[in-house]
Amino acid sequence: MPESSKGQRRSRYLVFVSHSSLDAWIAKVIVEKIEALGAECWLDEKDLAGGDVVAEDILKGIRACREVIILMSANSLDSKWVSFEIGAARAGHKRVTPILNNVALEEMAPMRDLKGIDLNKFDQFLAQLSNRIRQYRRKA
Repeated sequence: MPESSKGQRRSRYLVFVSHSSLDAWIAKVIVEKIEALGAECWLDEKDLAGGDVVAEDILKGIRACREVIILMSANSLDSKWVSFEIGAARAGHKRVTPILNNVALEEMAPMRDLKGIDLNKFDQFLAQLSNRIRQYRRKA
């Protein structure tokens, strides 16, 4: 990788946003709020193209990110892709924050040990994320 690419890659704070496709509108709003803080987001709608190998590109996105948000809803509880993304994020030792949309954290076994944030308190998460982005940039 060229030196300029390394510097460019280090300066960005990437957040992977996992969600059920049935919750796409909420996921897009979450992405808008995060990007307004100066971070970048990985979102399937913009980062996957026709013909892409979905599992490979998801794994690349998770490896490249600083943290993962899981939008948890009744829809995502049944999603094999959301479960795949949770497993990949946890296996990759990424910071994972469940955002709870009318579900309890206990409903998703692989995340019972994590501190979830209710969607109605998403502004609290954004304040925490803003602090992490600032700290990251100071180190960059």
